[in-house]
Amino acid sequence: MIIGDGLQAFSLEALARAAEVSSPLVYKYFDSRVDTLQSLLVREYDIYVQRLTEEVAVAENFEAIVRLNIVSNFDHYAPGNIIPILESQPEIAIAIRKESEKHGQQIARYLVRKTANTYNLTPRRAELVVSMSSGASIAAAQYAALGRMNRAQAIDLAFSYIMAGMSQAASDPA
Repeated sequence: MIIGDGLQAFSLEALARAAEVSSPLVYKYFDSRVDTLQSLLVREYDIYVQRLTEEVAVAENFEAIVRLNIVSNFDHYAPGNIIPILESQPEIAIAIRKESEKHGQQIARYLVRKTANTYNLTPRRAELVVSMSSGASIAAAQYAALGRMNRAQAIDLAFSYIMAGMSQAASDPA
């Protein structure tokens, strides 16, 4: 409903009609529109985190981990993903703020550690490289989401760009 009609058109009454149930039944489970949307965001975010955690756990090497993070950014910004739509509303996004911050910090620490070990970088330098790489990945994902480039090509280009940057950072004595 939200993806098709927009967030502003969503109401509990519209949800009841779409689900072919009575409005009182919807109100039995959700107190308000915001409560409903927060519950949806929490559910979708939990699914996203679980999937990414499982994929990283079976990644075969550092390059696979980098590619997974790039693909994750592309999935996040892809048209039709409900998470960024819900996160755009502060009163809804608050439902996952702490968890999202914690998860983001965990991912960052993990990537910094892996980058430092893989390229023999200081933690500070690895942190900068990961931050720049993340920015490049997000920018490529947003660019592709606008329909300006094929998704697979954009992922491959972002991956090549990031890996080249990491290699250069490892060989640069500065």
